[in-house]
Amino acid sequence: MYKFLLILFLSISLQFNSQVNTQLLSNTSWTRVKTIMLDGSRDLSPQSYGFLVWKIKGNTICEQIDPWAIERTKCNDFKIEKNLMKLSDKSNYEIETLTSDSLIVIQKIDGVDFPDQIRKMKFVKTAILVKNFTDKATGDSIVITSRNITPTFTKGIVTELMEIYSQKRYKHNFNVDGEIIIFPRKQEIAVKTDNQKQNTDNQKSIDLFKVTIQKNYKLWDLTGYENFEKIIVPYTIKSEIKDGSGSLGFHNKISRRENTSNEIIVNIKDRSVSRENFNKGLKAANSQKYDNAIYFFNKAHEDDNTNIESLYNVVSISLAQNNTNVACVALKRLKELEQTQGTKMFNEKCSK
Repeated sequence: MYKFLLILFLSISLQFNSQVNTQLLSNTSWTRVKTIMLDGSRDLSPQSYGFLVWKIKGNTICEQIDPWAIERTKCNDFKIEKNLMKLSDKSNYEIETLTSDSLIVIQKIDGVDFPDQIRKMKFVKTAILVKNFTDKATGDSIVITSRNITPTFTKGIVTELMEIYSQKRYKHNFNVDGEIIIFPRKQEIAVKTDNQKQNTDNQKSIDLFKVTIQKNYKLWDLTGYENFEKIIVPYTIKSEIKDGSGSLGFHNKISRRENTSNEIIVNIKDRSVSRENFNKGLKAANSQKYDNAIYFFNKAHEDDNTNIESLYNVVSISLAQNNTNVACVALKRLKELEQTQGTKMFNEKCSK
């Protein structure tokens, strides 16, 4: 019986010879600065480049995934067993490195065994990141330009706005860019928006957003920024409310991902369609209809380019059929997506 996903990985063994210094870990805020897969592959998940702060107090860890939507923060109890942070019976983090200013962990989830499916994350103490950033600032103002370094809210301001929109039965649909200007010494806030002309309903909602932000200076966590005359935070807000329900997105504009290198951008057109085609590919392969299987696996990847298993399946089938050309097309995609094993195979089989 033909087996799929026959890519063999070298086993990686990690040793942690000393007990975790829980004093270093606890009562600290850690900001994620890098994520890769255990075998060195690029992490293709959309969350890999997002904001993530761990706030650890005692035996509780809170994961903040949005600096401006505190209501999205999730807290869980955990315990330390040797080098493991145990969140549950099925989810743990193995601590590879822990120093006074940095933390490297490896995610451990039951049933996830391949090194290219296991995440490895590096964190730095939030206070150190902020200090290093602000120390480089010159003059009397600072522009927050990093997704990891930005003033945050201490209250769910997004939920508050949604509740107000709902109570007032606002109907609007707008996308606005602007700047939030914070004056720590004066304890004041000013909000600027772009000059695009809006209809009456949109303008009422935008004005409410501005007033809500401007009156809530004390809801900002400005730890590390207190001595600046002025902090400028670029933002973008997108909201659609109809009949009291809808959505509101509020983001640090510069913190949103920009493709500043030659890397391939994650492109998820339709994850459910991708899974459907992937399953069709498996079914076709099990029926020994290999050309159909390759077709469906390629379609699965087109609808979700993070579905690298589909590409590895194309490689496995094509190499079994001695069809190197088809295999190399898939391997080239894996190399472009910075997948370690795919890159290695491409260099071995397709670079001659």
